[in-house]
Amino acid sequence: MSFQPLKDKVAVVTGASSGMGRAIALRLAEKGAKIICCDLRAEANPSGYENDISTTTVDLITASGGIAVFEKVDISAVSEVEGTFSRTISQFHRLDILINCAGYWAPFRDFANEDDELWAKMSAINTLGTARAMRLAIRQFLKQEFDPIWGSRGRIVNISSCAAVVAFPGEVAYSATKASVNHMTRAGALDHAKDSININCVAPGVVATGMARQNIEDADILALMQKSTPWPRIGRAGDIAGVTVFLCLPDSQWMTGQVLAVDGGLTLGVAP
Repeated sequence: MSFQPLKDKVAVVTGASSGMGRAIALRLAEKGAKIICCDLRAEANPSGYENDISTTTVDLITASGGIAVFEKVDISAVSEVEGTFSRTISQFHRLDILINCAGYWAPFRDFANEDDELWAKMSAINTLGTARAMRLAIRQFLKQEFDPIWGSRGRIVNISSCAAVVAFPGEVAYSATKASVNHMTRAGALDHAKDSININCVAPGVVATGMARQNIEDADILALMQKSTPWPRIGRAGDIAGVTVFLCLPDSQWMTGQVLAVDGGLTLGVAP
């Protein structure tokens, strides 16, 4: 059996059925964590790029000897999120890791053409849903003892976007809500560093996922994305999973309040 530094840790992963959330859940399970896979449906997005897309995240984990359960959750619904945390504690008696990967994105449109409905949905999922899950996780962490080997009482990793740092045309609401995730990470980490709770964030660049497929398959948009990314390829879900899981390991116990750009250099400046 491979080394499992997260053995007996319990992790809630939102957006776990597809894309980056799926890759993160699988990688955490490989490290020994028990996974609560939260999403609107257990099945992967049929537009995704996973080779094993016909198998659910839970089934992949359990087939490899891991422990995982599925929770149907709309991250914008208060009762559903609270119910998920309650059932997690009831079943596993603790919570150690929260990965906030669930998010909402809409096709590009100019700012003047955005409306209150779009902003309300973006805010309810990307901002308020993330904040709610963070608060529930922190409240549980505070009930648990500090783990001296792990170096923490609990870990949170939020997934934002490079759009939170640099402006992209056609996604003002998305950019604003993801910027809020970055700052929630910093401010929340400052509040709870005294409690030995690590709160960090990963800000992906252009990553091949089902949600992004329509952009990737548009030759003009893809060309712009490739030109904006100095690295000679766009991202893969595994690129995000590797850094996210690092932020859950003992090696990163003295990191908190950090927003790590995992974007192939997109946010460095003007690509040559």
